[in-house]
Amino acid sequence: MRKYLAIGLFAGLLPNALSAQKIDIEAIKSQAQTDASEFAELRALLRDEDANIRLAAFDAMVTHGDPSLYEIATSMAIADVDEIVRARALWEILSRQRTLAILVDPEQEVPSEETRKDLEKAYQGRMSFQVGNAIKDENCINLYYTKEECAAGYNLTVNGTRVTFVFQNQNLDGTLKLDGDGALRGVLRNTRMRAEFPVEIPLR
Repeated sequence: MRKYLAIGLFAGLLPNALSAQKIDIEAIKSQAQTDASEFAELRALLRDEDANIRLAAFDAMVTHGDPSLYEIATSMAIADVDEIVRARALWEILSRQRTLAILVDPEQEVPSEETRKDLEKAYQGRMSFQVGNAIKDENCINLYYTKEECAAGYNLTVNGTRVTFVFQNQNLDGTLKLDGDGALRGVLRNTRMRAEFPVEIPLR
């Protein structure tokens, strides 16, 4: 009896549940149009001729807290013509990473077949590092360690659009540069393998 009573109660509640889930299409359309208009205005600011306005718009958008604004701001600023704007975007993207992914020899440019085989065996085309914390005053991003200061031997140091990478535990170090197309590329060295190889850190 209790089983059938429960089923009856559920059936009685079902219409109300379906009613509560009904989508207000007009409200969604209205909100979408409002958001689209605001996004268009913000994109226009990020394309303004004055780099100071673009930078101010970028800072306001990434500190706002809305993920959509952050995505719009970083995706546009990382390929900006002004190096200061691009550097600001680079820091913002890297400092918010939780896991740093590094593509190893993504274009298969290493000339030595033996070295290519060694790299494939060691990395299978990709490395990953946990990001500890970012220290803006030192332009440093700690890898694995969470410290108030830059963790010596386990960090990224960001200088404008140039990044220095070091991870002593794996005998790795090198530098990368933000290219004009918004990609962070460079060369790492494995001192134990005595090998240098091109790398890329995906930013989008």
